[in-house]
Amino acid sequence: MRALLTGALLLFLAVKANCQVISTADSIHHLLRIYEDNDFLNIRGQGTDESYTNGTRIDYFYQKKKPTRFLDKLILPRTGKNAINTYHWSVMQVMITPKNLSETKYLPDDYSYSGALFLSHGLDSYDPVRKFSLQSELVMGVMGPLSFAEDAQKWVHNVLNYEPPMGWENQLPNAPLLNYNFTYERMVWQPGPSVELIGGASANVGTMLDGGAVHATLRIGHMNPYFGIRAGSAQRGKKLQIYAFLRPTVEYTWYNALLEGGLFSWRNSRFEVRKSFNKATLLPWNTRIDYGMGIAFHRFQIAFTQKTQSASLKGTRSHEVGNISVYIPLGS
Repeated sequence: MRALLTGALLLFLAVKANCQVISTADSIHHLLRIYEDNDFLNIRGQGTDESYTNGTRIDYFYQKKKPTRFLDKLILPRTGKNAINTYHWSVMQVMITPKNLSETKYLPDDYSYSGALFLSHGLDSYDPVRKFSLQSELVMGVMGPLSFAEDAQKWVHNVLNYEPPMGWENQLPNAPLLNYNFTYERMVWQPGPSVELIGGASANVGTMLDGGAVHATLRIGHMNPYFGIRAGSAQRGKKLQIYAFLRPTVEYTWYNALLEGGLFSWRNSRFEVRKSFNKATLLPWNTRIDYGMGIAFHRFQIAFTQKTQSASLKGTRSHEVGNISVYIPLGS
């Protein structure tokens, strides 16, 4: 165990950060997560401001004491009687920009300016006995100028005295967003408490994103079980956790509103004219590797993830985004 922890600590120092795949199967009761994706967060020191450039999210996680109501039962499946069920309400804003922020005209061979603002409600249901989980989420929101992504990016760049983004006049038009996202995960290999290999698959259906993905997650370190600890078990959770993870993913995307334009966008004549000149069309197959590290003390957790993804549009580049997430316990 000492050698394993030493190796994990060396990896932590090597990446100058800390992250994980944090499970919400821990006994959290009430938890706040502050989540920030940004392509300037780059462990290689090569931060950019292009493609998927920023995502800010706040989540409230909670475990219910009363029986689940009809709507949650209908759209948010649980794993069974042994389930650890953690619900959430979340709000998130995302923004996408081309590589050249100084250009005011439309760039047909790059990402379009795009933003979204949405609310989501979901459930992470873990079975600690059979070691699998069902994670479901309903997303509701809007893309386009109504997302206020333009205002947010210009304000942040002004505060930081950074290059102002000049092309937001060309952003994708307003459109409603409604999506249902579902993920299934199961333990594949667990030779001991310090190593876990988890396989998973996900599907997305709606007006925001349609597609699917398969992934594998390797977790190594001093950590609680990913699928939680069974109620009444003699096993006790670790007060201090430190572990690293690696998650390769293969995705297929049939439609992405934030890259191609949303529902009813055809009503915007300016968008339709630009679309006829568009060269950066959607690449359906995509690969991504997430890696990082997490540290937890009692129920307070902090995490860093580096996400490296292949190009989403024809003729564009692979892209890296860093994530910092802070989990703050609320009450007992």
